[in-house]
Amino acid sequence: MKRQKKSPESPDTTQHGSASNSDEPLFFYMPDTTHGEFCQWFPSTFTMSSLIGHAIDDGDAEGSMTFSCAEQFMMYCKAGRFHDKETQRRVLATTSPKEQKRLGKLTAGFTDASWDEVKSVVVVAGTIAKFGQNAGLKGKLLATGDRLLVEAASRDRIWGIGYTAKHAMSFRQHWGENRLGKALMEAREHLRQEDAKRDDNLWMEHE
Repeated sequence: MKRQKKSPESPDTTQHGSASNSDEPLFFYMPDTTHGEFCQWFPSTFTMSSLIGHAIDDGDAEGSMTFSCAEQFMMYCKAGRFHDKETQRRVLATTSPKEQKRLGKLTAGFTDASWDEVKSVVVVAGTIAKFGQNAGLKGKLLATGDRLLVEAASRDRIWGIGYTAKHAMSFRQHWGENRLGKALMEAREHLRQEDAKRDDNLWMEHE
């Protein structure tokens, strides 16, 4: 019997043509705009069992914690990196991503050097959980195919590119790091490979 390939998911055509077939970058920014689901602030409940480098709760290494969005997870990890339990508590106490970000900036003992060592790993982990545990969001991420995902944040040259979508292509050679876009693409590939392995295992079980 010849193996049947899965049909691709319906592409999103709301910007720059087909989400999966276009060679053009896919720009996103705030959660209430086009492709807002790729923003860290987009409401998306997911559960994590550990943080980067240590358990969520030293007294309950097997415990898990639910987050309201990827921004909350990121800021909780940021405070955890510097053992600032009070900021962690306050980050968890609010569902406002704007407030979560503000609190994260108040992390006691924060140093750029230490956070730089883990920040991208933290965001990739949160992104995999966000999309991996929410089927609708996962479908939208995978539907982008191999497109370049770009956070068009004009005031952020680390997680974004430092330009709005309107001006991005005119200044492409001057783009910032786009770390969030890269995290999304890494998560996309991870989830794609997970699905491929799952399909292969199911196929072998029915041979």
